[in-house]
Amino acid sequence: MEKTLNHPSLSPRTWMIVTIFQGLIFVCPPAQAWPWSWNRYDAKQLKNGRWRAFHDYEEKVLHYKGRYRHGKEVGVWKTFTADGNLYFTEKIKRRDKSYKTVYYHPNGKVSHRGMAYLRDAEDGGVQFYWEGDWEYFDLEGRPLGVKTFVKGNPTTNTPVFGSVRGRK
Repeated sequence: MEKTLNHPSLSPRTWMIVTIFQGLIFVCPPAQAWPWSWNRYDAKQLKNGRWRAFHDYEEKVLHYKGRYRHGKEVGVWKTFTADGNLYFTEKIKRRDKSYKTVYYHPNGKVSHRGMAYLRDAEDGGVQFYWEGDWEYFDLEGRPLGVKTFVKGNPTTNTPVFGSVRGRK
């Protein structure tokens, strides 16, 4: 007499797939079973994939996390303070070397936001600078005004009330 161990609500094919999947989870080490892992390098030894760094040696307090594509930062990056609060985020567009940047107050509300760019410098290096209108907010999230930057230099010392031009 043949005894079957199939679950009554699953077809034999589905039961076999579930059994194989469970076997792979228990046999494979976690790094191989999970579809990705942190802090990897490509064949040319350039940072590639999801990346993170910590403030402390025990790797308990996250400093930043984001993604590299063959040595270049891409997508959304988040940077945290030593006490674990979100400090700022950057949404990086690799093609036009632009950074949509948002800074946060310690209470989690937006402090200021705007665009930054990475361009080739005259001396052969690269230059990172804020550009255009940056919106500023108080601790409660109410608008304080706008500060305009030209190649990283503010046109005023304090935010000025006014509309944001060319906001994307």
